[in-house]
Amino acid sequence: MDRRSRDPAHDAFLSHLIVLLSTYELCPSSTPPPRYDGPGDWQTDSILRSLGAVARRMYTAEEALSSIRASENWQANGPET
Repeated sequence: MDRRSRDPAHDAFLSHLIVLLSTYELCPSSTPPPRYDGPGDWQTDSILRSLGAVARRMYTAEEALSSIRASENWQANGPET
């Protein structure tokens, strides 16, 4: 499909997904995800809901891994004095 004939709503959502995924990749978990205010339907809602769930799982896993590593480091080195 020629880029000039694409649906502007599709392009707006695709642009939002690029920003959203970059935010998840590059920013700390405390950074709120950008909000999509463009045209939507059940598909955009489903995609955004699923990405939110994946992000929550990712941040939970990262926190658990950090905790495990901290515990292993403490066990290996003892409490820092």
